[in-house]
Amino acid sequence: MLGEFVSAEQYARLLQRGQQDSEGWLQFDPAQMQSHYNRHPFLLQHRLNQHPMFDIEPLFELARRHPANKVSFRRGDIAPDADFDASFFRTDTELTLDHLLTHFEPLHGYICISNPEQDAIYRPQIESLLAEITAHTHPLDPHITWYSTYVFISAQGAVTPYHMDREMNFLLQIRGEKTADLWSQTDPLIMSPAQKDRLLAYEGTRPPYKPEFEQRALHFSLRPGLGLHHPFIAPHRVWTHSNLSVSLAFTFRTRQSDRHTAAHQFNARLRRIGLQNPKPVGESAWVDGAKAASLHALQRLRHPLQHAEH
Repeated sequence: MLGEFVSAEQYARLLQRGQQDSEGWLQFDPAQMQSHYNRHPFLLQHRLNQHPMFDIEPLFELARRHPANKVSFRRGDIAPDADFDASFFRTDTELTLDHLLTHFEPLHGYICISNPEQDAIYRPQIESLLAEITAHTHPLDPHITWYSTYVFISAQGAVTPYHMDREMNFLLQIRGEKTADLWSQTDPLIMSPAQKDRLLAYEGTRPPYKPEFEQRALHFSLRPGLGLHHPFIAPHRVWTHSNLSVSLAFTFRTRQSDRHTAAHQFNARLRRIGLQNPKPVGESAWVDGAKAASLHALQRLRHPLQHAEH
């Protein structure tokens, strides 16, 4: 499984470290965090464009030594409404990682390095950044329970097609320029309650893009030193401009997003047994909590050994 779970002890250490670090790499505006975090996308500043570990050559070396199943690559010049997951299933058997790295820009290359935190060289820096994020999200959304990071390297004109993740995200632009288009996760015309329930229950494919969504998009111009917060499950699409781009994404879950996920999964179960209009998640914290608790109780009954205390 991608990513790592964060225990209560690990979280406490991260929080203490982040609170003690007076000169971090990330810059958060407290007022903006208070008003926008996990509600609306917003820009933040950072200094990772000054960090030598995020230059192209060290990242290419990371891609070469990282486990093959954690390095996805393809040509980047694909349709913006292509299926996100299927875009990495390569039918061109001539396209190898070494070939792509050697001819990256002519081939309009696109590489996703998953979990650089699992690399011995990169882990200390990734954990330091996670500690900074923890210190700033803690007052609003305490206890990160899981995280996963990704390095995206893309050539001119590369596209990350429309999709939505099942967590929150801070996307940090390190080199080059991108346009990120985001849609509101609360807009029922973009994702219906039923689609969100199925998304979080991993039932079928992600909700698809439709041309009529275009007029509802929010557009953000990213350059080195700027980052963008994606709220929980907010749909998005990213375009690389006329130069080589490097971005680092921090995706993470918290106790609150875990409760919402479980409540969506409970709703999906209700839909499968015929109740087609359960109360949408997000309308009542009490109801969401009760649904999450009920789901966990059902899971314990079904798989008692997996949930037994050790």
